[in-house]
Order: sequence, then structure tokens, then C-alpha cells
Amino acid sequence: MPVCARPARPWWSRIALSGPALAILVAAASAAATLAGPAPAAAQTATQARFTPGPCWFSVPDGEAALCGTVAVPERRDRVAAGGFRLPVAVLLSTARQPAPDPVLFLEGGPGASPFGSGEAVEERMEVWWELSAAFRRTRNVILFDPRGVGRAEPDTDCPELDAAGATPHIRPMPREQRAAAERAAVTTCLNRFKATGLDSAQFSTPIAADDALDVATALGAQRVNLFAVSYGTRVALEILRRQGPRVRSAVLDSVYPPDVNAQEEAPWLAQRVFRRLFDDCAANRACRAAYPNLEKRFLDLVERLDRNPVDLIVGDFEARRALRLTGAALIAAGMEAMSTGEAVPSVPAMIDRTARGRYDMVAEWVPSSWLGDTEIADGLAFSVECRETVNPADPARRAESARRFPPYGTIAADDPGRRVCRLWPAGTQEPTERLPVASPLPVLLLSGAYDPVTPPEWGERAAATLPRSRHLVFRSAGHLVTSGEDCAMAAAVTFVETETLPANICPGAARPPQFDGP
Repeated sequence: MPVCARPARPWWSRIALSGPALAILVAAASAAATLAGPAPAAAQTATQARFTPGPCWFSVPDGEAALCGTVAVPERRDRVAAGGFRLPVAVLLSTARQPAPDPVLFLEGGPGASPFGSGEAVEERMEVWWELSAAFRRTRNVILFDPRGVGRAEPDTDCPELDAAGATPHIRPMPREQRAAAERAAVTTCLNRFKATGLDSAQFSTPIAADDALDVATALGAQRVNLFAVSYGTRVALEILRRQGPRVRSAVLDSVYPPDVNAQEEAPWLAQRVFRRLFDDCAANRACRAAYPNLEKRFLDLVERLDRNPVDLIVGDFEARRALRLTGAALIAAGMEAMSTGEAVPSVPAMIDRTARGRYDMVAEWVPSSWLGDTEIADGLAFSVECRETVNPADPARRAESARRFPPYGTIAADDPGRRVCRLWPAGTQEPTERLPVASPLPVLLLSGAYDPVTPPEWGERAAATLPRSRHLVFRSAGHLVTSGEDCAMAAAVTFVETETLPANICPGAARPPQFDGP
């Protein structure tokens, strides 16, 4: 299942503003809403989204200010009286005397990830946010929020049973059938709790996420917004452009996931293209070619060897020790995991070389867990969205053809947990029109990493074809989430939001291929 997460501290644990300071900011927000006038017709729904101020759950640095609270959104758009959900919202306030009326609205990836993170890492995450948002906040506010079912938002859709199953240490690899049975039991327990609370999985979808996001903006008095979206969040942003384009001034889409692609159908190709990029770049680099001759052949031979004779490893220390079975598919997955983090791309040839020589320390760091649970993802929300929009609509014939066309990379989809989960998990039905490309005359900046194995540049080009005022920047050494690793990408995003355009020669270093590490 796609697409993104990032790392986070207990809800409402820190007070950023209190007493008079908070009252002043609340009054300022109300005044801004009044001065802005009535919201556009597209935004005037029966929801009457409202903001309720409250204490922040993170520290605010000296000299900075934040407005925190919740925004209530309706559980169902067709029956507003059915009740609602509260979404935690943090506005990182501009340092300008008179901020621009159109804030930056951030849309996180996942689906199911929180921009604030969880647990004790919230403070660290927010430190990064203060730094990343500083350039935006010279002229406008930045809005962060947890989508419904995610993080601190209502309702709680997490599946701690899956997290517990994955966290249990195993000193030897668990047979696939046994692991699948444990996974099925955990998903069933979570689903029963989901149903017992009266939740309808059809109320968790990309269109509903798009409506909720604009409810947040409306409740804070913003008639128009600038969207800044990453990974799955770009799909939500595109849906906003489709449904309520007049509410958007500009959009920055980092690691583009357009609605007319199906990640399941294209999984083998996604793997093949990123390794093709690696082998071609290494062959074109004199030092890499000399250090790792015949890299592609050695890699393919290694995949075949590990499929015939898997290697069992124990990784981690003390309580964190876990058994790992290194197969050909696991090696492919490890390479993709490393390349998704752009900083690790230069070390991947060395990782392949060391593994071929029987030294497994590097590859063991990157092999993803075989367990479905993820402590950073709201599993129930993720299942509801992905079953509805990716797994269930996937064409079995196209999946099979993709696996056949790109051996051995098709093996990564052979043990797909998504299909197992979606046989159990109820999901809404996606409307065919949701899978159409999004056409919009608005200014859009698309950012892609050439080494992104999740949302490749080809998908960015695909989205750009129906966005006539778009600009697509591809960073040759970057992976997934370009703005998190490329300073110039973030600078370009800020410039684009300010001016709705970019200089022709911006980010000249973006075209440089990676410089690979030696043995």
C-alpha cells in the first residue's frame, strides 16, 4: 500500500499561548474572517465549519506565535445532523505585520500520516516545521492539521493490534502462513472495534479529505489558500483543484500521485524503473563503473541466488532484535527503500556489492518489515482509502501483465498484504470520475525526484499534461519527498507561492546525477 509517512507527543501536552496572548490571536483571526467577507459560494456548505481555540500540544520558540485548537467537520456530508469530528489545527503565524489573506495549507501524505507525528517525537518534528515554514511565514500563515481519523483527530482509526504484532521480537523468521494468520487476526480485531463504534468506512476517502481540508481553511477565515502537498496529499490537493478550484490561489505538489494511476498495477514497473536509473547512472559514472563493474548483472544474479537460498539474519540489539529472511524480493525492497531516501542513493551500489560478497550489514538496515502495521499511520483510515481507491479498483489482468513484463521485479507484489486486508476490510466504492485526470488553469508547481520509487517523475509529467500553468522540476539525485532533502526545492516552493511563477534557471544543480560512494 502507498504512500508516505513522517515521524512525534501527547495531545495538548504543551501550551504555546495562553490567557491574553491567545485571546488577542483569536480576536485577530475572527477579525480577519470578518474583513475577508463571506466565503465563496463553493465553500458555503451546510457544515458551518467552526474553529474552537485551545492550547497547543507543542512548544513554540521564542519570538514565534501559533494559534491552536480544533475545527469541527461533519461526519457525513449528506446528513449533517449525524454528528461530526474534531480535527486538531495549528496555525504557525506569520512574522509580517499584515499577513497575506491566503495562507499556506499543508496536506500530509500517507494516507493516514500526521504532520505533527506521534509520541515523543512531536517536539522534534515541530522544530523542523518552524524552520521549514519560516520563509513562507515571512508573508503568510501556515496551517497544519490532522485529517479525520489520523493522529489526534477524531475518530481513532488506529490498529494497535497490528503495531503490537509487528513489535513482537522473533528470533527466527515466521512462516508466511503463520504471519498471515496473525495479521488476519489483528485486522479482524481492529475491524470489529471499528464497526462497534458505528464508523462507516465509506466516510474516509480522498474527496471527503478534500472537503475537510477546505472546511479547516473556511473555519479560520481564509477565502483562498495556497496548497502545499506531499505524496498522497498531492492526490487530495488535485481533488481540491477539481472540486473547488476557485478556492485555490496556487499549489505546490511534491512527489505527485495523480488520480488516474493505480500504484498496484504499476508496482513492478516502479521497481524496474528506479533500478534502471541506478544502473544507468553508475555505468555513466567513471568511478562507479570502475568500483562496481557489471552492477546490474551482479544484482540480478544475487536476486536469483537469494530466491533459491534465502539468508536468515538477526538484526537489532537487545529487545529490538528481530529475525530477517533476506530473499530476492527483500533485496529489491531494500534497494527501493534506500533510494526513496535521496541521501542514501550514493550508497546503494556499495550495498549491492557488499551483499553479493556475503556482508549483510548495509542491506539489513533497509529491508522493510514484513509486518503490515506502522506506528506512524492510522491503519483504519489507510485501509479504508487504499481499499476503495487502489486495491479494489486494480485490474488483476494488468497486475499480472506488469509482473510478467518486468521480471524479477514483479516478485515484490507477490506477497501483497493489501489484497489480504481488503478481502476483510469494508470500503466505499470509488466513483469513475474520481479516476479522471485533473484539469485546472491555476498555477501549479510539481516537484519530483528521479530516484523516487513511489511517485516517479513520469507521474508528475502525467499530471502536468492537464495543468497548462504548471512547472515541473525534476531533481536527478532526489528520492521521495523532494522538499525534505533539497534546499532549492523548498526555496522554489516559496518563490512560486509568492509570485505564482519561477525563473527559467532556478535550481541549476537539480540536473546533477548522484556521486556514488566507493567500496
